[in-house]
Formats: sequence, C-alpha cells, structure tokens
Amino acid sequence: MRLIIVGQSSIMNFVRFSIIIENLRRLYKLAKAYDLTNKVVGKLRVISKVPINERPTQTHGNYWLCVCECGGTCKVPTTYLTGNSNYTQTSCGCDRKKKAFQATSYVDVSDEYLNQYEDFEKFLLIHKALIRTSGNDGQYYKNNNNEYKQIIDYFYHDEQFNAVYDFWLSHQLVDETFYDWAKPSLDHITPSSKGGTNTLNNFQFLTTFENLAKRDMTMAEWNEFKQKTNTQSDYFVESIMKVREGQ
Repeated sequence: MRLIIVGQSSIMNFVRFSIIIENLRRLYKLAKAYDLTNKVVGKLRVISKVPINERPTQTHGNYWLCVCECGGTCKVPTTYLTGNSNYTQTSCGCDRKKKAFQATSYVDVSDEYLNQYEDFEKFLLIHKALIRTSGNDGQYYKNNNNEYKQIIDYFYHDEQFNAVYDFWLSHQLVDETFYDWAKPSLDHITPSSKGGTNTLNNFQFLTTFENLAKRDMTMAEWNEFKQKTNTQSDYFVESIMKVREGQ
C-alpha cells in the first residue's frame, strides 16, 4: 500500500476547479431555462433572440422576436413572456388594433367577420384604400355594408392584389423614399375623369409607382402606351405577375 501525500496548494486548486465547474453548470442551466425559442405565449410564438444593437431599448434586458397568429411580428422583453412581471404580452397588438378599428370605423363589422381575415394588416390596407377612394370618410360604405364586404373579400383573395402586396412586403426596406413606390394602390381601371365608377368591376390594385405613372389613362390606353414606347419596370404589374408565376 502506497501513501500519497497531497499538498495544501493542490487541494485548494482542486476546490477552486470544482467551484468553477459548478458555476458553469448553473450558468448553462440558467441560459437553457431562458432560451425561449419556439415558446408559445397566447398568439405569439418566439422565433429568436434579438441582437443587442436591434433592441427597441436597452432598459428591458433581452428581447425576443415573435410572430403573431395574425402574421405580424414584434420584439418582446423576456419578462413579458415568462410571467416574471405584472404584464404578459400575448399578441403583436392586433387585438387592440381590431378593437380600435371597430370603434372608429364607419362600417359595421363584427369580431366574427374580422377573424376570418388572418392577416389583419392586409385587410386594413385594402380597407383604407377603399375608404380613401370613396371619399367622405367612408360614409358611402356605412350605408352599403354588403358592397363593402364584397369588395374587401374579393381583393383579399385576388391574385393580382396579393402579388403586388407580397412585392411590397419584400421591398419595404429598400424603398426609403418620399413615396413608398411598391405599396399597393387602388386604381380606377377607367378613371373617374372619364366616367369610371367606384365599383368592384372598375377597381384594381397596382403599385403606387405604376398608378402615378398611369395617371388619367384607362388601363387599355396605359397598356398601349407601354407597348408603343417599350416602357418597362419591375414595379409594373405585368412584371410582378411574371416573377410570381416563375417566368
């Protein structure tokens, strides 16, 4: 049997090492406990941690990028998702937007009606474009609620509108100009100045850029002009549709 004599310094080093290992284990468990990726809170699902330089403020610690059931995104502090504060965030704010919309809009819409449109922001864009075109703050559609709903539903599912809408979403960070050139804009196929009506069969969505370029031409006149002058742009609806169709 051999007797091994361990010096005091060796024992102290071993104790220090053990303490370091234990602290690292605790830190790992703590970090793992606060990895909120894929956590679901109400209508929100956590996507990833927000980099420090992209936090809305530096006063709430970590923020998490979340996607809402409505399709919207938001950056939420850790404590608002873990129940460690007096407030828990359960949506991107779309519920508040819907309630505010119902309280201030001239049109009569129920919760059930609004809930059928998963992308509330898309619904709201169509609504605002329609109300602006009608004039008089939407009083017309207050008295013609069924017509309003028909137009909203048509464009919400319309292939051309959705192509322009998706094009706009992919260009929002690019177009930092006075005009949001890619934004969907409600156009009269036959302009009001030429007898065009505010009805569904005379409405279409173009980009803001193309709508401004078209001015008071009919769509037939505008297409003829583009063909004769060989005028082309990525912001024209035919180009957007070709990209969407993979041509």
